[in-house]
Amino acid sequence: MNFIKKLTEYLFYNPAKVAKSLPNVTLASDTVLLKECRFSFESAAKDNQISIGANSMIGASFVFESSRGQISIGNNTFINGGTKLISRSSIVIGDYVTIAWGCIIYDHNSHALNFLERQKDIRDQIKDYRENRSIISSKNWDLVKSRPIVIHNNAWIGFDSVILSGVTIGEGAIVGARSVVREDVEPWTVVAGNPAVIVKRLK
Repeated sequence: MNFIKKLTEYLFYNPAKVAKSLPNVTLASDTVLLKECRFSFESAAKDNQISIGANSMIGASFVFESSRGQISIGNNTFINGGTKLISRSSIVIGDYVTIAWGCIIYDHNSHALNFLERQKDIRDQIKDYRENRSIISSKNWDLVKSRPIVIHNNAWIGFDSVILSGVTIGEGAIVGARSVVREDVEPWTVVAGNPAVIVKRLK
């Protein structure tokens, strides 16, 4: 029965129709949402906002784990399926940006640095699960560091890359596949590796 339900949801799921039903999602009329596009809101609070510009094609999942967080995507941008945009602060993606499949763009640290607080997170998750709530409904977000991410125009992010909180990707920059970007990337450079470093400068 579960399989049939999932198959039915997959076959008849229409992300554009879902997006239009959400008050905190703004789409240009010619935006294309691919079948893989998903919207996940932990809270019904209207502080979560998504804005997608004209002539963009989006297959990403938009994930908000708290009542805060905003995601903005410009015009003529392509984000492939399997990529996750996870926000508690702000993710801003410019025009003509290409983001491949399987990327993670994550503007917060998810947990506190203090191991005692992480222990509490685990205990709270188990309690929430057993009480039939979302496993992060009791999370103390005040202890989680969040910083905006900005990806400027004409950048290209290779598949399976990870962009961490506080990072700015400069205009025209290229992030090689499976890179982990922890620091800002200069405009018109190619970076690769974990951690990502400059491997080439573009003319």
